[in-house]
Amino acid sequence: MNSIRTLLSGIVDYAGLFPPAGLEMDAAARNYAQYRVGGDREFLGRFVVPAARLDEFSTAARGILDRGETSIPWRLSVLAGDDVAAAREAILEFNCSHSPGSKLGNAVCDSVEIHARREADVTDAMREFPASFRVFFEITADPEPAPLLGAVARNRASAKIRTGGVTEASFPTSSQIVHFIAVCSGLGVSFKATAGLHHLLRSTYPLTYDTASACAMMFGYLNLFLTAAFIRNGMEEAKAGEVLEEQSLDTFSFSENGVSWRGHALTEADLRATRSDLALSFGSCSFREPVDEARALHLL
Repeated sequence: MNSIRTLLSGIVDYAGLFPPAGLEMDAAARNYAQYRVGGDREFLGRFVVPAARLDEFSTAARGILDRGETSIPWRLSVLAGDDVAAAREAILEFNCSHSPGSKLGNAVCDSVEIHARREADVTDAMREFPASFRVFFEITADPEPAPLLGAVARNRASAKIRTGGVTEASFPTSSQIVHFIAVCSGLGVSFKATAGLHHLLRSTYPLTYDTASACAMMFGYLNLFLTAAFIRNGMEEAKAGEVLEEQSLDTFSFSENGVSWRGHALTEADLRATRSDLALSFGSCSFREPVDEARALHLL
């Protein structure tokens, strides 16, 4: 169906290096190379890597990156860490050494993720990167995110929200996530999400891949992105919270032209606009899991 593919296009930023998968660089790079040419490549976004590990990435990917003037670069989203200036130097050096004609192969860091604790973190970091970079500022959903999101808006940057982790305590509340999205929508700030979103629908899942893992209620990426779309179309926060917490797939109806939920409808154009200017992607340590769940539930 056109509408579900519109919603999921390029949605998964592959973060195989991070928990709970925690793969070695060689394995994560090989996986990404396979996903880029696989049958589900339309759902694949960027490769997520810390700035401090860019040299390690170059070594691991040297034999598998595309080369040549007509090659398509691997697109990387880089976690800057605490030393933003050092990250900038590492990123620019990486980009210079991974041009299409480079022996190292064609890759580009065009997205940067930075933790922001105060408004000055936003303004200071934005001075470090050329306008061609999309800069995401990770902001906690609690306390009130509006002041920092205001700084993000003024600097024409993007936001990032952490929606889970490997402990139950790392998950924000539904109301915090909904409010974050609503503020982003009101300010015209695009955002990405990360952590705890590798399942399609909200439910109770194991927190890690360990057979003895504790379980917790986790958010579904379908819930999150449709919540963003409904908020963008004017839905109030209380009702949007119900979308985020919905656990029945039967309440969502996809067609060629859009999707509906309990009497509320979105067109395909609404979904495309949401993915273009509000909810951009989510980071997941697994690419196969979120895509395979959508396929198993006959959405793809």
